[in-house]
Amino acid sequence: MNGINNNFNYQTQFHGTKERTSDMQKDENIMDEIANRMCEVLSQRAEREVPQNGKFSKISVSCAIPETQNKARVIIEHDPIEPKNLRRLSVASFRMGSDRLVSSYILKGTKQEIIDYINSPVCAQKVSQLASQLSDSVDKYYNENF
Repeated sequence: MNGINNNFNYQTQFHGTKERTSDMQKDENIMDEIANRMCEVLSQRAEREVPQNGKFSKISVSCAIPETQNKARVIIEHDPIEPKNLRRLSVASFRMGSDRLVSSYILKGTKQEIIDYINSPVCAQKVSQLASQLSDSVDKYYNENF
């Protein structure tokens, strides 16, 4: 994999007594940084591993979501309806050590359209937002069912 680490581990520590809103803002800032790095790595991998046409094994980049037991994953795979030309980009969240995966589709397009989107600032913002929302959904499921 040419030395690229596909898993990230960011740890957060909160010192002193801060308001909850400050903690939440710090979590969002850390998640934004993580999303930026995930997009960088995924773009590099997509350049090398995603063919212009045809089916391929999906590629993904994962990281731990701060202050949760969950991980976020950004995925590129071929479109099952039009695998010859189209690729799909999605974000997922899952509880570490479980097989429950919640995902959301972001974009469908050619290899170049996907890479262009991943390299735009909009992508990292969308990944951060969706990863947090999906993580909340995973937490809700585990809180209600276990």
